[in-house]
Parts: sequence; C-alpha cells; structure tokens
Amino acid sequence: MKIGFYAPMKHPDHPVPSGDRMIARLFIEIFEILGHEVTVLSAQSSWEGQGNPGRQEELRRRVSLDLERRVQDEDSGKLDLVFVYHVYHKSPDWLGLGLARFLDIPYLLAETSFSPRQSGGPWDSGHKQTKQCILSADAILCLNPVDEPCLKELLPDSQVLERVRPFMPEPDLTRPAPRREDIACKYQNLDAQAVWLVCVAMMRSGDKLRSYCELSAALETIADENWNLVVIGDGARSREVKSLFSRFGDRCLFTGELDPARIASWFRTADCYVWPSVNEAFGMALLEAVSYGLPSLAYDYGGVGAIIEDGENGFLVSSDDRPLFADRLKLLINDQATRCRMRAQARKKFLSDHSVKTAQAQISGILKRFDASS
Repeated sequence: MKIGFYAPMKHPDHPVPSGDRMIARLFIEIFEILGHEVTVLSAQSSWEGQGNPGRQEELRRRVSLDLERRVQDEDSGKLDLVFVYHVYHKSPDWLGLGLARFLDIPYLLAETSFSPRQSGGPWDSGHKQTKQCILSADAILCLNPVDEPCLKELLPDSQVLERVRPFMPEPDLTRPAPRREDIACKYQNLDAQAVWLVCVAMMRSGDKLRSYCELSAALETIADENWNLVVIGDGARSREVKSLFSRFGDRCLFTGELDPARIASWFRTADCYVWPSVNEAFGMALLEAVSYGLPSLAYDYGGVGAIIEDGENGFLVSSDDRPLFADRLKLLINDQATRCRMRAQARKKFLSDHSVKTAQAQISGILKRFDASS
C-alpha cells in the first residue's frame, strides 16, 4: 500500500531527539519493512503548548495550506491510507482527516488521547478537532492503556481500538560490554564497586524538572548508601538540574546529550535505571533501559505500568509515595540477587511484549484489513 504519514506533534526528521520522534520513525520503518511505500505528508506541526488561541489558529492555517497542496497534488490520488501519529488537543490533526475524507480512503490514528475536561478550555479548537478525528478513525492504535477509557466512552464502537504496546528495536548484546574499571578510570568520580544508577532525560521546565526534583529528594534520603548516578541529557534548565544534585558532590556524573551508541554503553554497564517519570506517557528511555535488561524504578504515571511490572522487572511506586520510592531504590542498591532476577525478567518482557518484531506482527494484521490488494 501507499501510506500517507503525518505526525502533527513532531516531524520524524525534527532536529531535536525525543521519544516522540523515535516512535514516528519506527512506525515508518515498520511500514517499509512490511513492503508499504510511505509518503510524509507535511513537516508542519500543530503543537501549541501555551494555550494561545491566536497561535493555534496560525498553526492551523499553516497546516491547512499543506492540506490544500496535497489535495491538488495528483500523486495524492495514489494513496491507499492515511496514518496520523500522536493526536490530542495540543497537537490536533488538521491535515490527515481532511485528506482521507477527500480521497475516501481509510484513516488510522496512533497514540491518540481525548480529555473531556479540555472542552471549552484554552485548546478548545484542538479538542473539538481531535474529537472529530477519533470519531472518524477506521482504527486507533493505543500505545498507552491510560488513553483507552476516555476513548471507549467517546466511541460508539470500541472495536476500532487496537492495543499495541510501546516498542523499539532489540539492542545488540553480542559485543562485550565496556569494562567498568576502564570507565571509572576515565571518570574518576565513579567508583567501579558502587551501584551505578542511570537516567536519560532532557533538562527542561515542567515535568522533566519535577522528575529531577523527585529523584534528588529520594537520593538525599539514601545518601549513605554506595551509589553513583549517571545523568544523560542536556537542556535549558541544566544549571538548575545540576544544582539539585550538587549536595552529593562528585557522586553524580553529568554526561550531557549523547548519541545512541554512547547511551547504549552506559546501559550495558549500569546496574539500575531510575527515573520518576512524572506525567510521562510511558517513556522511551525507560523502555530502552528495559531492553538492555536494566531493573527500573519509576512512579506509576501514564502507561509506565505497561513497561514496568512491579516486583518483576523493576519497581513501580504510587506517584504520591516518595518514601516508598526511596525505600525501593535502597533495596535495589543493596540487593544484588533482586537486581539479577529483575534483569532476566526485564529482557524476557521486552522480547515478548515490546520488540519491533512483536509490534510489526500486530501492525501487519491491522493494515491487512485495509489493503484492497490482499
């Protein structure tokens, strides 16, 4: 099939890396592996985060111009399906639905959420458009189970909902992992005998900064334990983030933003992945950590529970229980047997639930329903 792909929140070739960009690229990769031809319909984003109606209207007009161009383009008539990734009130789809209706072809959504509370709010136009998109969709691929209840309430036929767990490529674990002693020699503030905690996150305002605050507070309660923390990431709030951890002296290593290969090296050598995940849908860095077999600790936000099974491949803590978060972190630091058991479970769960191969099989079955040639 010829698939028209649109990501209204972040274009798959956006210069800033993120989990959102990664998933968009993975969807395209899976479509192409399955033998489909993908056309990215627009690089224009409709995302507006401040609740500014004037800015939202400006973005809508920009995207609508691309819709007009697509409608007039003869090649658009060759499309068999329109697929739109990550639609909600802050990033409504002003392009895909209109094009699918004009061409009278199937319209599919992935990672779509609907919040009734947004009705009449600062993103009301995006809220209304998202509702129309959901009601018009021929299939909706749900990556975050938290989105399902509101979608089911809205849809007259919930059979259009398809559960697809978050996914990513399986890492290459055939090569020997870097030696901790060598890394400790390079970064002399790391103790090769300590338990190495790692997290990967942008340093920006809002939920990311809140997560850093929660992590710092938890570490303060276990300052006497034998740990080092490796923080991978950078951003506009890097100064504030580093100041949060300054009380721990040189026990924390800030690497800055790293390429995937260097992140993989840290995942191969770390002992645990620790990240509060405040208001995250599920967290692609968390999923990547699980793919490497890292026991993980997070708060129970969004779809994080679809990745971490409490007590199996890590610990999942209620978002209002900071003392328990610290206790679970202390247990992971001191109990090597628990870490080893969870490491094996993490790999097992990733391979069964979250690999690209697993998602590919699910997505293939969904697309076949809309392939007139099959």
